[in-house]
Amino acid sequence: MRRLPDPMSRLVVQDDAKHELGGAVPSPAAAFLISMIMLPALFWLVMLKRTTISTAPEEWLMGTVVPAIHAWVQSNLLPLEWLIVAVSGLGSGWFVALAFALLGLLALSRGRRDLAVLLAFGTLAFPIEWALKYFVSPEAISLPTLWNAIFDVGGVGLDDIADFPAGHALRATVLYGLVAFCIARLSHDRRQGYLAYLVAAVIIVAISATRIYLGAHFPIDVLGGWMAGVSLLAILVAIHVLRVDEAARARARAAREGDRAQRVAVPLADHVTGPPEVPGG
Repeated sequence: MRRLPDPMSRLVVQDDAKHELGGAVPSPAAAFLISMIMLPALFWLVMLKRTTISTAPEEWLMGTVVPAIHAWVQSNLLPLEWLIVAVSGLGSGWFVALAFALLGLLALSRGRRDLAVLLAFGTLAFPIEWALKYFVSPEAISLPTLWNAIFDVGGVGLDDIADFPAGHALRATVLYGLVAFCIARLSHDRRQGYLAYLVAAVIIVAISATRIYLGAHFPIDVLGGWMAGVSLLAILVAIHVLRVDEAARARARAAREGDRAQRVAVPLADHVTGPPEVPGG
């Protein structure tokens, strides 16, 4: 019977982790398949959001259930309220941007330029969020208004001008998904990779749930953030894995060509058919 992974054990990084994929890394085909499923679903959700602000179940949830839960927590479990706000902050734009920067610098300091580049491309979550909000907003948004909202000028942020998608959900999906992938990429222990994916999923769901609890987003907005984040995450992972596989094949070809070049053809000695000649005979 297999034991459960030890969450307190250190990450086991193999010497060849830079050139070999970890045990829990998905195949590029699976990653691309996920993106091909998510992108059409996201397009359909965008069209739905442009014509429908919210659904009846969402109105009931956000108008009846969530306010009642929120009021009860504030009255009876105020520390829990503070914890929820803190968890929500883990998906804020400033925190995610700082996390990407620090993680990228950490990867560079460890000589992992490939992971630093991967994390740098993860920041594409920001322009994707801005573009979706600009397109889905029921009212026309001028570029200066969008620019001011990006930097929260005058206390007006992106969520104030457009609800869809939930930026916290989108950014958290990309950030923590990439962190989990990097852990799985570095370790050949499948259990550590799967544990990283599980922890990332719990963090993403928790951050997204806080946005609904705080009344900042409807569930459809959170779903849109997940879809956009998973689409970007899957594409980045697929491209990264393909690059590693191609580099591994190139090294294998170079090794085979080197072996062939080292083989030296040794000519066979001339075969003497008759008896040796005797001098003076």
